[in-house]
Amino acid sequence: MKKLLLAALIFVLLFGGFFIYLKAVPPLLTGTIVKSEDGQTVVIALGNKGFRDLKVTGVKVNNYADPADLKMQVGQSSEDLVATFEEDPGDGKSIEFKNVEDVSIPKGTNPEERQEKVYGLTVNHQEPIHNVHIKYRYFGILFNDTIILD
Repeated sequence: MKKLLLAALIFVLLFGGFFIYLKAVPPLLTGTIVKSEDGQTVVIALGNKGFRDLKVTGVKVNNYADPADLKMQVGQSSEDLVATFEEDPGDGKSIEFKNVEDVSIPKGTNPEERQEKVYGLTVNHQEPIHNVHIKYRYFGILFNDTIILD
């Protein structure tokens, strides 16, 4: 009985320590931020320094308002990410626009390093965007990150 209690205590401590580690060192990385001239469209390069894929579950702008339009750009290089919602950005850029809920950001992606694929969160709003609140799920735990643009 004592061995079972000791094993349960060790399991709880390990699980709790892992949870505290994840909260202290969140996996989401942000890179280059491109803002349109009117400030109503923003593209934020995203990456994942964690141990497994992460999934963006929600995005709000300014004072937690819903954005007018929201897409995830998946491209071949960070130069491909553009501050537009045009499905065909032209100039030989190879970008796919996908729904945010359809994209998982793989582990080991860093928006500041050369990668096979880069991920850019594209947010459009009726007013100039001052900050973007990103909610994402990693290891079943919900995280919130705020990116201040001004």
